[in-house]
Amino acid sequence: MTTVGELRRKTIEALNKPSYSISRKDMVLLNDNANLFGVNPAVLAVAESFDFARLWAYPSENSDALRERIASEYGVASDEVIVGNGSDEILDITSKCFINPGDAFCTPTPTFGMYRFYGRLHLARVCEKQLKRDFSLDVESLLEERAKITAICQPNNPTAVLFDSKAVKRVLREAYGLVLVDEAYADYSGSNMLPEVMNSEHALDLRTFSKAHGMAGLRVGFAIAHKEIIDELRSVRTPFGLNSFAEAAAIKALDNRSWISETVARTKEERSYLAPRLITLGFKVYPSDCNFLLCKAPIDGPALVSALRGEGVAIRDCNSYPLLENHVRITIGPRPMLDVLLDKLEHLLSVGSR
Repeated sequence: MTTVGELRRKTIEALNKPSYSISRKDMVLLNDNANLFGVNPAVLAVAESFDFARLWAYPSENSDALRERIASEYGVASDEVIVGNGSDEILDITSKCFINPGDAFCTPTPTFGMYRFYGRLHLARVCEKQLKRDFSLDVESLLEERAKITAICQPNNPTAVLFDSKAVKRVLREAYGLVLVDEAYADYSGSNMLPEVMNSEHALDLRTFSKAHGMAGLRVGFAIAHKEIIDELRSVRTPFGLNSFAEAAAIKALDNRSWISETVARTKEERSYLAPRLITLGFKVYPSDCNFLLCKAPIDGPALVSALRGEGVAIRDCNSYPLLENHVRITIGPRPMLDVLLDKLEHLLSVGSR
């Protein structure tokens, strides 16, 4: 009898999708860069008045109300906005729309691992160009591939800092194909590449409600680009990608940006609290423009991540990335969570030094 494995498409056998699952939800989760300062109050406000009895009905096919609100927020037209079930859906349909088998999908590395996954899923030739030792972009190597899609995370995950805007602008100006600028962490850095993206005929600005907006569980993402690009993306996406409640909550979240400003400020305060204490414990801590810190561990990185998990604390192992041997990524959260991490680290490192 034929097995499921034999039926599976052969071209996906070596995809190696990054794993994000944590089996114990009671853990201190400092591994996935969600906003740990609580759910956005917009979600609770919408829940109080939302007509749940209408959930028998399909949502708006293209999330028109949210698209119009995003357009107003960012000073673009609503037909220059596409909304997705998380920014991952936008990555998926962008690859699906523009990649022919064998086309180059180019990214720097280390960077967000899902770029590689979606490129390979849609049969691209994924070209990963190693960052320079100071974590800056190697623009020449990115451009020389003449890639169909070039993806740049600004600021970058997991290196935590902004790329030189001149370097990103050069890629936008000179790249052969579509340039995807992922600004998932822009609220933390204060950066905004949207004007440069909209000055390009073949670029896409990707955003998410999963980070500073505190709505990762509702899966809302969007992208802004010229209408011609948005029309192409809409032609390959499934209808009804975003549910009615998530759309309403996202609209409400945009109407109250003060909460985002407050949590961004708290994140920066706690980031300043955590960094020197990690240094005292022997970590090398890099500068950060995000809601996480990249650190080089004083001992074997994967072993430390595993030991912490056994103690109920999850951080991200970055050991598989080039340039990041024994490096870990730690999401910034409220001080009690950080103090638990610090206590566990102090214990594990003292035991390991005996």
